[in-house]
Amino acid sequence: MRRIRDTGMGMHNLTKFADPAVMKAMLSERLPLFCPDSVAITSCHVQHVRYSPKKKPENASLAACYHLGIRDRDSQREQRVILYCKAFRGGHSQREIDTLPQQRAGTQALHSMPLHFRDLDLLMWVFPADPAIPHLPEVSDPERVTAHLPYSSLPKGLDGPGDVRSVEVQIINYRPELRCTTRYDLHWGAADQLQHLTIFGKTFRSGEARDVYARSEYLWNRFSGVDENVLFAQPLGYTPAVQTLWQLGIEGIPLCCVIGEDNCDAYLKTIAKGLAMVHNSNLKGLPTWTLGEHLTEVEKKIEKLRRAAPSLVGELNLLAERIQHDAPNPSDIPFRPMYWDFHVNQLLDQDGKVAFFDFDELAIGDPLQDIANFIVDLHFRDVRQFLARRMAKSLYDSYRSQVKWEVPIDRVRWHARVQFINKAYRVYIQQSPDVKETVKEIIHMAAQETTLDWIDNARLIEEMSR
Repeated sequence: MRRIRDTGMGMHNLTKFADPAVMKAMLSERLPLFCPDSVAITSCHVQHVRYSPKKKPENASLAACYHLGIRDRDSQREQRVILYCKAFRGGHSQREIDTLPQQRAGTQALHSMPLHFRDLDLLMWVFPADPAIPHLPEVSDPERVTAHLPYSSLPKGLDGPGDVRSVEVQIINYRPELRCTTRYDLHWGAADQLQHLTIFGKTFRSGEARDVYARSEYLWNRFSGVDENVLFAQPLGYTPAVQTLWQLGIEGIPLCCVIGEDNCDAYLKTIAKGLAMVHNSNLKGLPTWTLGEHLTEVEKKIEKLRRAAPSLVGELNLLAERIQHDAPNPSDIPFRPMYWDFHVNQLLDQDGKVAFFDFDELAIGDPLQDIANFIVDLHFRDVRQFLARRMAKSLYDSYRSQVKWEVPIDRVRWHARVQFINKAYRVYIQQSPDVKETVKEIIHMAAQETTLDWIDNARLIEEMSR
């Protein structure tokens, strides 16, 4: 695999920690220290990279999650091991590790203490150890998790830990220090009539689980059965001891795998209905994002990109001016509950119906941000250009028919430009392959209005909606 070169994006020697080939070799040398019963690393996938740039380069750091395939010494079978690492410069890993016991005082501090590789300036946690989620081992172990399952919402006969014959645990999405989504396949009943149930648990570092459960319960109670084609994930309960919310598994296929030209309009009509349900709801207690906060946040990201990519300063300056100049009038924005990060991968197909899930990031703000985010995100999915345009038009048309407020294309266009900046910044801090070229391309997409696919989508929408 090609080694990531010096990208010119302000990474210095931290770049190597985002390179799977480099990390496979580096971790192989230290395999006995974190996995003593194994003989070789067979694969290394780098996920959830987050570079933290600082004005002083020596204070920068990089955090990353690694999914390793490791061959067991005795069985020769391959197992998956998840590592979470934080890399520093100038010996700052020692300063970080010195503060950890104080940060975790009164909790499972010793369990959360990492391995420390001073020669690499690196801290390492082996899953399920996590510096911010000390209760993660409780929900990752097939035996220990049975003490925390939402039995009051489970089928009759599955009334307590003693009724569980076995639990299969599969980690679906682990975001270190934030949350972990896990699939649990439960087996219970008589040996000759064994029963099976799939549920999911979302474990958070603190009280976020309670809030996400409350909004999930609200949406389920209000909208379940309102439209036969719109499904919402069914919440099952919340366990405060392990900061976990539970929901019933949804049988379905990722929508992006089944949508095509023949069914696009029908699916997008259903998506618009479900999205409008969320926007028309009366969810309370959500964080609010005002126009001013959007402008402040995007300016911060543009400033960091200026420092990281001096060759793009001129284009970034023009883009910043345009975003400020074209910002919508705050009085025109109907602040509503919104997804915040709405995209096609949050949707499942179930025999032509669309299932909505993942309500972690809900907020109060401009609902048209969800429309723009969905359209922009299509540029980064494996979706053919014509189909992406068709999806954009169908969503826009159907959504307008579902809501009472105005849906001006200029406001969607403004949010789309902001989302492109967010995408560029995310590529930068995640250190994706060819980061410099990718950031440059995305900035061009946001700045050069006359040549952008998303502007073409918007024009198509306008022309076909007249």
